[in-house]
Amino acid sequence: MVSLFAAGCGDSGFVKAKGHIIKAGQPYLTGPGEGFRIVFAPIELQSTTQYDSYAASYNPRDGSFIVTGKNNKGLPPGNYRVGLQLMKSKEDLLNGRLLGKKSPLVAEVTAGRNDIVIDLDQAHFDELLAAAPTKKPKSR
Repeated sequence: MVSLFAAGCGDSGFVKAKGHIIKAGQPYLTGPGEGFRIVFAPIELQSTTQYDSYAASYNPRDGSFIVTGKNNKGLPPGNYRVGLQLMKSKEDLLNGRLLGKKSPLVAEVTAGRNDIVIDLDQAHFDELLAAAPTKKPKSR
């Protein structure tokens, strides 16, 4: 389980969450042409609540991200599963292994905290990346 927190209140108790992706205790910076897609999906769903997920904007220069939410309001406080895709040339280098229920990354988003920390070591990131099949160039 990943310990994650958020900062910045939005409208009606919503939180504009921000944080960093780290590996080996340091900010993880993607390679040239790479970037993360980060999605927060609520874990607990009420029968009267519409399901929504919240995308984060990733900054490859420093490994930070921010979740501004729908209409720039942020996201509701609660527990979220964090999905990650490492994108290069419109392809997920992790082949969906950190999306949806496959992702072991879980966050509790609350108001009043400074930084969400997504620790790639807790998701066995190196193993998942090494296990991803490489695509062969198309022959002409």
